[in-house]
Amino acid sequence: MAAKDMLYVLYKKLYEQRAVLTAAPALTVEITQYTPQNFPVELVEKETSAVVSYLCGLTDVNAAEVKDVVQIVQHNYTDQPFWRDVILDYLEYKLKSQAESIYNRNIELLKETTRVLNEIRQEENRRKELVKAFGDKIMEQRFRVDGYKLMHSYFTMYRKDAKKAYETLITNPAYFSPIITTDMNGNTILTPNEAIEENAKIAKFLKALKI
Repeated sequence: MAAKDMLYVLYKKLYEQRAVLTAAPALTVEITQYTPQNFPVELVEKETSAVVSYLCGLTDVNAAEVKDVVQIVQHNYTDQPFWRDVILDYLEYKLKSQAESIYNRNIELLKETTRVLNEIRQEENRRKELVKAFGDKIMEQRFRVDGYKLMHSYFTMYRKDAKKAYETLITNPAYFSPIITTDMNGNTILTPNEAIEENAKIAKFLKALKI
């Protein structure tokens, strides 16, 4: 039984005995007019708590340890099964309510974590698409640079500092991926000055792309 249903049943039980609870806090909700689905939960819980606190001789039963309330029941209500069960039912309701609250918080946390992970995955997929799209354009120009590595490094910096990343991209793209100055056999294909010129050409091309 859900905590809300337990509270409804308990309050109804107390309400039926209101004639003998003349010294106890008032029960003002005509519970028979409601169902477990539409009764005023907060008010019913407040009034139930007040009556149970009265029965236990406590200012607030919710502030007491469960073991202490159980001890009160054992000392005062062993020969009064109705009131004993009322108090124990309330304790069970509170424990059930707390368990449901923890469960619901965990569900919300799981939903939020899933949402964030999905956003991260979507952003990562988008980044990969951009790396490929712009990397393809760079490679089409046959620049002496690894266009995919360049764009991957660029977007990595972009997440941390977008302005600095873009300024670096259009002024010194070789920062993200060095200019290739030798072939696979180690032979020089670009002199240092040519590498500088190549870097400037790539920068001009990337600025025109408006990444």
